[in-house]
Amino acid sequence: MIRDKRFVRWATVTLIALYLVVIAGAVVRATGSGMGCPDWPRCFGYYIPPTDPFQLEFHPQQEYHKGIMIIRNDTLWRATSDFTSTADFNRSNWEKYPKHDYAEFVWWQTWVEYVNRLLGALSGLCMLVLALLSLRYWKTDRTIVYALILAFAMILFVSWLGAIVVATNLKPWSITLHMLSALIMIAVVLFVQSRVPIKTGLANYFTIHKRSRLLLGAALVLTLSQTIFGTRVRQQIDTIKVNMGGLSRDTWISQLDNGYVLHMLTAGITLLLNTLLFYWLWKQKPTGVMKWLTLGIGLAVWAEYGAGVLMHNFGIPAFVQPLHLVFAVVLFGFQFAYLMRTKTALN
Repeated sequence: MIRDKRFVRWATVTLIALYLVVIAGAVVRATGSGMGCPDWPRCFGYYIPPTDPFQLEFHPQQEYHKGIMIIRNDTLWRATSDFTSTADFNRSNWEKYPKHDYAEFVWWQTWVEYVNRLLGALSGLCMLVLALLSLRYWKTDRTIVYALILAFAMILFVSWLGAIVVATNLKPWSITLHMLSALIMIAVVLFVQSRVPIKTGLANYFTIHKRSRLLLGAALVLTLSQTIFGTRVRQQIDTIKVNMGGLSRDTWISQLDNGYVLHMLTAGITLLLNTLLFYWLWKQKPTGVMKWLTLGIGLAVWAEYGAGVLMHNFGIPAFVQPLHLVFAVVLFGFQFAYLMRTKTALN
C-alpha cells in the first residue's frame, strides 16, 4: 500500500510537470518566443544559450565548434566543423542554416523558449520514472502499464514534434498537434492517478446521478472542442501579429474570420453547460477530493471565460493570452479527473 501511495504521489508530480510545460508553452506563444532558439535540441548550437548578441557575431581568431551558429548580414550561419577563425569570414567554414531563414536574436525570447524546453525534458523524465514504476502492476493491472507506455511514447513524439515546430518556423498544424499531444498525456496521467487508488482500495468511486455523468461527458467533449477552436484562433492572431508588426492590437479581433464567431458561441455554451454541471454536482454534496474537483470546475470555467472577455474587449492583452489557454487546460483536467473517479447511481 505504501508503494501504491508513492506511485500516486509521483503521478501527481508528473501531472504538475506537464502543466508547467503547458504554462511555459502558452507564455512562449504569447511572447512570440517560439523561434527564440532557431535549432533543436540545442539553442544557436549551444547547450546553454547565449545572453548577448556579441556571442552571435563573427570574431577573428576565435575557436568555433561544429554546430555553433552566428548571425551575419541578417543570415543564420552554422559552423560545419571545429576551427579557429582567421581575420576574414571564410564561407568554407560555414553553411547557411538549411531549415529556415529566421535569423533574429532577442535574449529574453531565447531564454523563455529555453526554459520551456527544460521543463519539457523534466516532464519527460518524470513520465519515464512513472512508466518504470508502473511495471509493478504488470500482473495485476496491465492497463496502467500500457497507458503509461503510450504516454511516454507520446513524450518522445512531442519531442520529435518540437524539432518539427522549429524546423518549419512554427507551422500552424504542428503547433495544434503539439497542444493536442499535451492534452492526451495529461489525460493518461489523470487516468492512472485515479485508477490506482481505486483498484488498490485506497479510494472508492464517487456515485453521481446518470444525468450528471452524461452532462460531465458532454462538458468534457465541448471543452476539448473549444480548446481546438481556440488553437485555430490563436494561429490567426499569430499571423495578424506578424503582419501588423505587433502594433494596433485593438484591431486584431476585427481581422479574424468566422472561426472566431464560432469560438465565441461555443464559449458561451461551454460556460452555461459547466455552470449547470457545477450546480448539479454540488447538490450531490461531494466530499474530499471530489469537493475540490467540483469547485475547480466551477472556478476554472469562469476564469477561462473571463480571460476571453478581457481579450475581446481590451485588445488581446499579451499577459491574458497564456492565462486563457492555461485555464482551458486546467478545466479539462478537473473534468477528466472527475469522470475517472465517478460511477453512475443504479437507481
